[in-house]
Amino acid sequence: MGEMVSIRVLTGLMKDHSLPEGTRIVWQEDNEEQTSHARETFKEYLREGWMAFSESRDGRRQIFAFDPGLARIILVPPLGGG
Repeated sequence: MGEMVSIRVLTGLMKDHSLPEGTRIVWQEDNEEQTSHARETFKEYLREGWMAFSESRDGRRQIFAFDPGLARIILVPPLGGG
């Protein structure tokens, strides 16, 4: 089973975006409907400027494509400022 979550940050620091914070999506790798929904949500977040990271025993690494075999994907919202 895989899980995709988004994290919360101080809203005052965040760039405007249309996707909700605290979203959690789970899928079974062999369930096409669930993985398709997770894949489309993943793409939507990345289009909005979010970053995605996989989490495993080896640590976290940034990812750019949805992989239904990953146990956990963490979505980080875009931050404004500079």
